[in-house]
Amino acid sequence: MENRLEEAFRAAAHAADRAVSAAMQKYADELITDEDDITGALIGRLDSAFDQKIGGVSWSSSILRHRKGVAAQEKKAGADMLFHVSIKTRQLTYSKGVLIQSKRIDDGATMTVASHKELAAQCDKMLSITPASFVFNYTKSEMRCASATKIAGASSRILHDSCNLTSYRFFLELFRCTTGDRNITSAKFDDLQIPRGIAIKGTLG
Repeated sequence: MENRLEEAFRAAAHAADRAVSAAMQKYADELITDEDDITGALIGRLDSAFDQKIGGVSWSSSILRHRKGVAAQEKKAGADMLFHVSIKTRQLTYSKGVLIQSKRIDDGATMTVASHKELAAQCDKMLSITPASFVFNYTKSEMRCASATKIAGASSRILHDSCNLTSYRFFLELFRCTTGDRNITSAKFDDLQIPRGIAIKGTLG
């Protein structure tokens, strides 16, 4: 049964990776340009991907929206996305999330000293809330990921080189429950005032 669950998580990670690739392709095709729009496309693609059975697990998702009157203030948490994943199976049940700061820095491009300092500060803000914090870097060929701890401590201003995780690996570890914080859930979305979020649920009888 454990092998079945591992296969299910691999299938889910591949589905998420395809969603990421589709969003990056829209950026490569210049159908979207701004960081916020790429993030919106990414969340939309993930929302569509996790609305079916994948690897034997029944998935559903919802895009997180703020209550009326709550202003999204990225500055407060340092993050521009919250991912909340919950799984309920006979072998494994969990509910946890991660905080994410996204950037659009081309492969090989060097950040300015000011933008590098700003990113480090954003990572520090996320890490003050939870160690389950990450950076996504959008490029026209792929999306790379890294822990906020790694990015906060990196002296290199070439973000792509510092992002050591593929999107597939990030999502695989997220679904496996090797990363994530059970205190970061959809219920915290409004309190943290993060601009965007998605909740993904999986069930297997």
